[in-house]
Amino acid sequence: MNRAPSTKSGTYMALFRAMESTKPAEERLFYDPYAAAFLAGYHQTLIAGCNIPFVRKLLAAYIQLRWPGTHTAAIARTKLIDDMIVQAVCEQDINQIIILSATFDTRAHRLNIGRPVSFVEVDHPETQYFKQSKLWELIQSPAVHLDYVKLDMNKEHLADVISPVLLKQRDHYKTLFLWENLSTCLEAQHAEAMFRFIRSFPSGTQVIVTYPDRAVLENPHQYKGFSRINKTLHRAGEGWDYGLDPQNITAFMHERNMKVLYDGGADRYRAEYFGEKSQDMKGYEYFRVVRSELR
Repeated sequence: MNRAPSTKSGTYMALFRAMESTKPAEERLFYDPYAAAFLAGYHQTLIAGCNIPFVRKLLAAYIQLRWPGTHTAAIARTKLIDDMIVQAVCEQDINQIIILSATFDTRAHRLNIGRPVSFVEVDHPETQYFKQSKLWELIQSPAVHLDYVKLDMNKEHLADVISPVLLKQRDHYKTLFLWENLSTCLEAQHAEAMFRFIRSFPSGTQVIVTYPDRAVLENPHQYKGFSRINKTLHRAGEGWDYGLDPQNITAFMHERNMKVLYDGGADRYRAEYFGEKSQDMKGYEYFRVVRSELR
């Protein structure tokens, strides 16, 4: 469900997951053996160097200096969403995950949930082609069922392209939708269409969305490092121009017939996974995760 073939933010997320995966098993929050495959040669060289702890710490320090908070927030947020999905499947009988704007998400392949679950990835055709070509080099026989739905956000809506077979099975499946980085006005229009679409699903359907606090767009210079981060994204055609008000998120979801189960910024989810170390992790507090359930 990508706005265009540009995948800069997805590449950075893959880089951060690959860095985390070079840590010893007892230190890392998760392991993603596929993330590095989506990186260019230069970044793959950096990841190879990250097997040396000093190099990994040096790269993390450089990222913190250039784009404050992005790395630590991305790692904690990835783990949080991983845990939300596993908990939803194991405790709330979710058995279908639909990932919108999936880019280089690898949860279908790396999460060891231990229960039958179907994955659907929705994204731009060019992004999907690149991703599949890389994964097929690594995964000969996928262990999970994964459907790909092609969607060009500039021309189509989800309800127009999703398979009629999947729609007929909506009462068979209990579904969780995941949309990371809802951050542009174009995506916001699709989000409204998505929420209308989700209303046709059974009660208990869940949605996880990550989004920027609207305040960071209204007063960007009050947030450390944000102007530089957004300039980097603008150069890639992925600049932010949309956010939500966390103070109004419960009402926002209520209007869409959903109740909020979780809402928090990077300061909260870093504290959940890094503990006391999170007190020294600054920046990106404005990027949030909200989890909701259809009433």
